[in-house]
Amino acid sequence: MTDAMVKDERIAALETAVAALRDATEAVVEGRLGAELDDADIAAPLYAAARLFSAKIDRVGKIAWPIETDALNATETVVLVTALLDAADVNLFDMAIWYRRAE
Repeated sequence: MTDAMVKDERIAALETAVAALRDATEAVVEGRLGAELDDADIAAPLYAAARLFSAKIDRVGKIAWPIETDALNATETVVLVTALLDAADVNLFDMAIWYRRAE
């Protein structure tokens, strides 16, 4: 088996897992069951998505985050960004400096 075939199998497995996660997430959100989830079960896919995005940028350069219009509402976006900034101990001023650094 070649490295390309292994890579393709890994990507296919990830795509299947992402589709299942998407469906399960919709069911939990629609059922208003989010509070019943363990924090680690929410954090793990978030970390995975961030790592995948960072790994892609490392390979292809700066790209726009592939979020569809209206995929997240304003509240969901601000809650996520605030949690990420707090976890990394980054304030908005520091973020602005970091954001402009790559331009």
